[in-house]
Order: sequence, then structure tokens, then C-alpha cells
Amino acid sequence: MARVRVLDLKSGMKLVSSFVVRAKRLTPYKGKAGNFLSLTLGDSSGQVEAKLWERAEEAYGTLNVGDLLEIKGDVREFNGVLQVNVGSYRVCREDEFDPREFLPSSPGDTGRMLAELEVLVDSVRNDHLRHLLASFFSDVQWRERFCAVPAAKVNHQAYLGGLLEHTLNVARAAAAAAGLYPRLDRDLLIAGAVLHDIGKVEEYRYDRYIDFTDQGRLLGHIVMGVSEVDRRIRDLERDPPFPENLRIKVLHIITSHHGLYEWQSPKRPKFPEAAVIHVLDMLDTVVDAFSRALDGGAGENSSWSPWIRSLDRYVFLK
Repeated sequence: MARVRVLDLKSGMKLVSSFVVRAKRLTPYKGKAGNFLSLTLGDSSGQVEAKLWERAEEAYGTLNVGDLLEIKGDVREFNGVLQVNVGSYRVCREDEFDPREFLPSSPGDTGRMLAELEVLVDSVRNDHLRHLLASFFSDVQWRERFCAVPAAKVNHQAYLGGLLEHTLNVARAAAAAAGLYPRLDRDLLIAGAVLHDIGKVEEYRYDRYIDFTDQGRLLGHIVMGVSEVDRRIRDLERDPPFPENLRIKVLHIITSHHGLYEWQSPKRPKFPEAAVIHVLDMLDTVVDAFSRALDGGAGENSSWSPWIRSLDRYVFLK
């Protein structure tokens, strides 16, 4: 039997399909003793809430986030939202599925996005920055991971290929800004756009679900990005060596790209190119958040989205 995707679920459907567990929680019954199990199930097309009404405590203790479940049940609508009622389930073996089939991925074509980004990288004329960028893009293993890793766990481009998509968007905008403001150093802008989130290559895991690596949770992508870029600069065997002033500027762009201390930025931007990268990084993040709100829609009689936590507001949809 063909697997039914989350996107294809309909109210009243009898369901036999498989989904990855993205979250689980025990919820007390109202007005009586005991709990039921709430699950967030997902695949590459989206996610749906599911309820297991019987033997919830036992299931909660044995099921793990990241497990692939073969579900038998039915789909109903509750308060205008689809919900799966689980009749029975089976935890699938590792060899029964490709985990990436159950992870969301960028709507963009990875090959085309990478090719466009490499055109922008190749447009950099500063010899030192060209060799620094080449040290990343000539590294096959790094490039494969860069093209796969999400840009975030939740807030923006939280899907496979998300970092590539986000980086390309910021680099496109950086090239446009350099054309609009000739005083800006175009090469430094492009290099900063490409490298600003480079630490995310090691910050996230995406084997069964998107989450932080231990290193990502303990250090974060800013610290890891600064460390990796500085290591590669020092490994460049060139004469003359990489200029110290340029090295500090590249590292400062990475360090300051979140812009504000309350946004976990170790430093605020202190020269124009760093300030522009911060603004463009925020621009792409905000546009993605609003776009997801618009795509998510609302009830039939509402002009507004649900509360969007990442934007701290409702979004007007009409």
C-alpha cells in the first residue's frame, strides 16, 4: 500500500501509513483520571497532531522522538484542525525507510541554488577572500553537508537545504546592496554573506529530525563559525599571507551578524559591511517567517493567521 503523506490527509480517511515522531507528551483527561498521549507526526510534506487514547503511559515510555511509526487509525477534524486518532502502531526498523523522506526540504532546486551561489563566489576579486571561499567550496564533504543542513530548527528555513537557500538569498541581496551603495566593499559583502552562518553546518543534526548537535547546543553557530573560518585562514599557505585587518573584518561580520546583544550577538556591527550583513540576514529571516504565515492560512471566517511566535504577532492574510 502506498504511503499517505501528511499533505494528503483528509477528514474521515481510514489511515494506514508511516510517519516520524517529532514530539510526544502525556495529557491528562478532562474530568476523569488518566492520560492520553499526544504525538506530533511528520514527513517531508508537513506535520499533524495524533492522539493515542489507550495505554498512553506505556507508549510514552517506549516511543522516542525520531522513531518511525506505521500507524493504523483514522483522520478527524477537531476545532478546524485535522487530527489522527491512532488505533494501533508499530515501530519500524532502521532498514525499512530513508529518514530524509520524512524531513521537510527546501522548495528550491539544490543544484541550481548551489550553482548560483558559486557564481557569486567566483565574482569575488580579492585574491585572499577568493582563496578563503575556495577552501570551503572545494571541500566535497563540507559542500555536501552545506547543501543539506537546515538554516534553523524552527524559525526560518527549517528544512533540508535551508542553509543553502538562506545563504544564497543573503548573498543575492548583498550583491544588490553593493550596486546600490558603491562605497561598500562588494567582495567583503559577498564573503560575509557566504560565511556569516557557516557554523550551522556543524550546529544541526538532521538524521531523523532537525535538532541541535551537542556542539551546536554548547557553543552555537557564531562561535563555531568564527573558529572554522579562522582555522581556514591560518591554513592558507600564501605569500603574501592573509592580511590581519581583513581577517578581523571577516570574523567580525560573523561575530556581529545577529546585531543585538539580546539576540545572542557577541558584538554589534561596527563597520558598514557588517551592519549590512546583519540587516540582510534579518530581512531574509523575516520574509521567510511572514511567507510561512501566509502559506499557513487561517479559518474560513478569519483574515488573520494564528499567533506567530517567531514574529510575536498575528499576520494579516488578505
